[in-house]
Amino acid sequence: MDNTKEHITHDPSSTDAWVCICKNTPADDGFYPCDEKGNKVEPTAETWTTNLYVCDQCGRIINCDTLEVVGRKAEL
Repeated sequence: MDNTKEHITHDPSSTDAWVCICKNTPADDGFYPCDEKGNKVEPTAETWTTNLYVCDQCGRIINCDTLEVVGRKAEL
């Protein structure tokens, strides 16, 4: 069994800019705070209780601390 997990990367020119596996970047479709199902939420203490972002191009759900892909939104 392969236990390798997917991770997104940083743009080589800016550690603040992510590059998804699908090649999405903040300048393209971007990334948004989300819940555990990939639904976009406002980044407030009341509504954003995860440290997750969703890629707005492919729906991958990303842990912003580790850049690990932890899931995928069922429908885009």
